[in-house]
Amino acid sequence: MLSTTSEYALRIMIALTEAGGDSMTTEQIGNFTNVPVDYAGKVLQWLGRAQLVRGRRGRGGGFKLSCDPNATSLLDIVNVIDPLQRITSCPLERDQHKDKLCALHRRIDEVIAQLEDSLRSMTLTSVVEEGDGEPSLCQPSNNGGESQPGVSNREVARQPAAGPSQPQ
Repeated sequence: MLSTTSEYALRIMIALTEAGGDSMTTEQIGNFTNVPVDYAGKVLQWLGRAQLVRGRRGRGGGFKLSCDPNATSLLDIVNVIDPLQRITSCPLERDQHKDKLCALHRRIDEVIAQLEDSLRSMTLTSVVEEGDGEPSLCQPSNNGGESQPGVSNREVARQPAAGPSQPQ
C-alpha cells in the first residue's frame, strides 16, 4: 500500500534516528538503507523541504534530523512523500455509488484507515526502540549475504563512507 518512495523515506528517517544526532552523508544513507544513492538524495531534498531533515555541505557535512523523533510519526513522513488516498467516492464513478461506497470499496477504505491509524501511532523513536537489540532496518550485507554479527545499526550508521559525498 505504500509507494516505494515512501518506503525509502521511512528507511532514511529511521537511519537518521539511529545515527543519534550525528550527520550522515548521502552515500552513507544510501548504503545503510539500501536506497540508490541518487534517489536517496532526491528523497532527502523532499524531507528537507518539509523540515524533517537538514543538510550541511562541505567537510563534516551531511544530513541529520531536524524534527523530534519522539513526536514525528511514520504517517508524517508518508504524508510528505505520497499521502495515503482514502476512498470517498466510487473509483468507477458509478452514479448508484455516488453517496455510498459499495461493500468492496468500503472495506478497502477501512483498511487504508487502519493503516493511517497504525502509522500515526508509531514514532521514529518507537520503531528504533522496538527492536530490543534487533536491527530497526534490514541491513544490506557486505560479505556475500551475511550481516555483520555484533555490529549495531548505530555503529553501521556512523561508519564513514568510502569516498567524499556531500548533501544534495
